[in-house]
Amino acid sequence: MKTTKHPRSLTDEDAEAIVGSFDNATDDGYVVGGGDTLAELRAAAAARRDADSRIEAAAIRAHREGASWGVIGAQLGMTRQGARQRFERLVTA
Repeated sequence: MKTTKHPRSLTDEDAEAIVGSFDNATDDGYVVGGGDTLAELRAAAAARRDADSRIEAAAIRAHREGASWGVIGAQLGMTRQGARQRFERLVTA
């Protein structure tokens, strides 16, 4: 049985191997170009995951320090309800 990693758990080396396998599979006419662009896409996705983690941690900390969902939402450019729906489960966990 083959074990498959979730895309979010791929290392840079794993991703490079996947991209390389597409780059080398030219027999079916499918060619992936722009390796630098794909590397930038992976880097941007990693930065986004990091930013999302920082936002979650800061929202939890702010709420535990007494900030309302409305204040937290305003800092993030969303409604009170949007902030509560996104982060409340993390505060109670």
